Amino acid sequence: MSQLGERLRTARESQGIGLAQAAVETRILQRYLVALEDGDFQHLPGDVYARGFIRNYGAYVGLPVEELIDLYRRERGMSEPIRIVPATSAPRIRGFAFPSFFGVFFVVLALIGLFYLGLSATNRIGESARPQAEIRPTAAPTPPPLPTSSLDATELPVLAGGPDRAAPTAPPDPAGGNIVTTPVATPQADAPISGEVRIVAGNNPGSWLSIKLDGVEVFAKTLSQGESFALRAQRSILIRAGNAGVVSVIVNGKDLCCADARIGEVRTIRWPP
Repeated sequence: MSQLGERLRTARESQGIGLAQAAVETRILQRYLVALEDGDFQHLPGDVYARGFIRNYGAYVGLPVEELIDLYRRERGMSEPIRIVPATSAPRIRGFAFPSFFGVFFVVLALIGLFYLGLSATNRIGESARPQAEIRPTAAPTPPPLPTSSLDATELPVLAGGPDRAAPTAPPDPAGGNIVTTPVATPQADAPISGEVRIVAGNNPGSWLSIKLDGVEVFAKTLSQGESFALRAQRSILIRAGNAGVVSVIVNGKDLCCADARIGEVRTIRWPP
């Protein structure tokens, strides 16, 4: 039997109060009052509500509320509530906190930056106080006089390719053809390869020619009908004709081109073949 429920029932009956009347005046459902007096705490809505009902019901029947709450805790198997007892002495507060790694790092970095700025300022002050060397313009050296030559103008050598190397003009064609005015290659002493390129006479537009003697191009333009170009070389001759049908090439007495060529045909003639 519940000691809490017995005390509540005894106090109510001693005052001649019925359950219905107590339920109306305490505003607690009658079934909850019956559960309190029977010690049937499982039928109460919860621990918080149960303690609230005990406080109201105990005060209604004139019983000490705290004693009823203690009885309720023991009968429900609850432990004593934890009490917070204030400390007799204040906790010791450390007067110094060890700085974190990042704090130390940033402080060291700031000190290095200040040191660098101070050193730079010191160097600038030292350089500004240093006397500047006086710069004086120096006179340019006088060039030595050029040597004079005692040679007369008539004694100066004639350079190769000068006026003395000009190609002679071909004589008029005895058959009444056009006069050949095209310059020819400079004759070379004892040239082992010699010959001639000629455009056949007649009504034709001539031919564009590219002539290389010993690998050097000496002629690159168009010869008209009846015109010719003399060939003198030591090692090789290379001729490229744009209209081979009107071109005649004779080298060292041999007819190399171009009796069998067609008008407008492009041919290349080499010697040695």
